[in-house]
Amino acid sequence: MATLHIIVIITEMKKAQRKWKKISSKLIYQNPWIKVWEDKVIRPDGKKGIYGFLEKPTGVFVIPYSPENKSIFLLQQNRYPIKKVIYEIPAGVITTKNYLAEAKRELFEETGFRTKKWKYLGHFFVAPGHETTDIKAYLAEINEVYDKKSNQEGDEAIQKIIEIEVKDLPNMIRQGKIECGITLASLYLFFLQQKIA
Repeated sequence: MATLHIIVIITEMKKAQRKWKKISSKLIYQNPWIKVWEDKVIRPDGKKGIYGFLEKPTGVFVIPYSPENKSIFLLQQNRYPIKKVIYEIPAGVITTKNYLAEAKRELFEETGFRTKKWKYLGHFFVAPGHETTDIKAYLAEINEVYDKKSNQEGDEAIQKIIEIEVKDLPNMIRQGKIECGITLASLYLFFLQQKIA
């Protein structure tokens, strides 16, 4: 087993002083999906300031994996904010704390796939400097090929589902063909467990 080396950089200021302190909080904007907050704070350097951040619900991302074909399924989806069609894995925000049930629901809604074989890959924060979004990543083993029809909701723009062999994924990533950061982070967790298994 490899030894983990930790390098500690000592600064002039004590660690306990390098933190943020909230004075007050104000909700600037909200809709059913997001909240934008602006807090009055004392910064790590001791000066007063403001900190704006986005609050979003926890999300689940699912990697649909076919062990038989050694492949995964990607969605080709039109994303309004960037005015572009990109590749992603099935995903969605959750409404309960039952993350696995929510992952199963999203997988079925967006691909038509169902499976009993699931593995939790881990979690990560999307952009902890300016939003609260926490992502739970799952692996779903797909043993049957369904019609690949999605039951997408009205605000989704999934155009098609494609199957890619796992061995081809690194090249897709190197060529910049997968541009969704959360999909990339989830795939990294997937590749880590593949090497360990």
